[in-house]
Amino acid sequence: METKDAILELRNRLNMSQDEFAEKLFVTRQAVSRWENGDTIPNTNTLKLIAKTFNISVDQLLGYPAGLCQSCGMALEHDSDKGTEQDGSKSEEFCAFCYQQGKFTQDITMEEIIELNLQALDEWNKAAGLQLTEQEARIQLRQFLPTLKRWRAVSPSENI
Repeated sequence: METKDAILELRNRLNMSQDEFAEKLFVTRQAVSRWENGDTIPNTNTLKLIAKTFNISVDQLLGYPAGLCQSCGMALEHDSDKGTEQDGSKSEEFCAFCYQQGKFTQDITMEEIIELNLQALDEWNKAAGLQLTEQEARIQLRQFLPTLKRWRAVSPSENI
């Protein structure tokens, strides 16, 4: 996705006019229009301001897809989704639910993470337009989780 598309998608998702979006960023409506048409790209400081103002990563504004938490698989779409490293900086690998201050928030097995994820099955099915059964979702999670960094070298019954 290009930056112009990412900005337009963000503004539409926020249900804001170009004027309202521009006002929040202290720029003109014409500047927003030029970004969305691909005539120009916001400068680095403006990209940082957009990211901070609307709680989205600069990477997403540049068209890179959101990363996934390397523990539970949650999309890291916003800075608030990201956990923190020991120095307080945002983690690019783990979500806020799994990782804080450079440590995992819970000693948990892969099977326990699967069961926690299954608690949100109805929400996932609705959001994705799916109708997975609990057993189908469990199978998919058992295949997917071992691809994540936290679980790569761990058997399903081991804690990390």
